Amino acid sequence: MSGKPSSFSMSRRQALGLIAVTAGGGAFLPAAAIADQTSPYAGLALFENGAGVCTITPEATEGPFYFDPKLERADVTEGKKGIALDVRLQVVDAGCRPLAGARVDIWHCDAQGAYSGYPGQGDGRDLDTSGQTFLRGWQRTDASGIVSFATIYPGWYRGRTTHIHFKVFPDDSSVMTG
Repeated sequence: MSGKPSSFSMSRRQALGLIAVTAGGGAFLPAAAIADQTSPYAGLALFENGAGVCTITPEATEGPFYFDPKLERADVTEGKKGIALDVRLQVVDAGCRPLAGARVDIWHCDAQGAYSGYPGQGDGRDLDTSGQTFLRGWQRTDASGIVSFATIYPGWYRGRTTHIHFKVFPDDSSVMTG
């Protein structure tokens, strides 16, 4: 986004295997592996400490209601009421190596199933959230490829289960959505 040509190069195979999403992954590790971790994100990096586990999330079609509000922030709630939720994502390359400095956008609906920033929700409700940016934001991954967002548990709407969208830009170019 700086206007400079990118020196980042990635094959299609690497791009498709870009991200491993491991929320609460400690449940899959032996207790000894969890005890050895000193990171504030203990249990998150499944491929560390000899666990030998890395799950690559395949690329998916971009979810609805995406827009970039240019909001770099860890807390995306904007005062929305709901059950507090800490979302942690780890971005890795196809070889399961952490990808530092990648931009990760998240967005999701509120507890009532409404997305911010749109005049209609596509479900017949007379609801206009234009100009609002709740439950949206982005951050860059740390040296371990990790980002963490403070948010609320999303609601649902007809035709979809509860979910959170994410989009990863490894070098300011869109590669992965989920």
